[in-house]
Amino acid sequence: GGGGGGGGGAAKAAVDGVKVEFVYADGAKDDVQLSGDWNDWKAIQMFHEGGGMWSVVTPVPPGPHEFKFIVDGEWKHSNRHPTIGIDETSLNNVRYVLPEPDLSAERDGVADPRNRARGQRASATAGGGEPAAAPPAAATAGKKKPFAK
Repeated sequence: GGGGGGGGGAAKAAVDGVKVEFVYADGAKDDVQLSGDWNDWKAIQMFHEGGGMWSVVTPVPPGPHEFKFIVDGEWKHSNRHPTIGIDETSLNNVRYVLPEPDLSAERDGVADPRNRARGQRASATAGGGEPAAAPPAAATAGKKKPFAK
């Protein structure tokens, strides 16, 4: 599959993206950081929620991303997230970030007429009653039939 587009030149302070909550729930002595491919694996400090729970909300661009946690200075993946990789040492967690809801609302608006049409067709055939729209045959019934042999 073709290569991805090049990154923009200017380094932005924050990543443009969807605010995503990442949770590490497997406990730590002192510290947990999140690190992912969307910001060149720079560590993002996570916050202790109590018990073994650490979390952080950070903007992530839509699409598939690999990430890991740095737990007390050691790279670890979470068993509570899907993983990708060949063996224990190369495993990363993986997550697909969906675009912001307002984008999908726009998409739904486009899909809407299609859904309506499908429902109409189904009821016309199933009910056997009057189809919603008059078929072209009815319109030409009065005139000379084009299909007459």
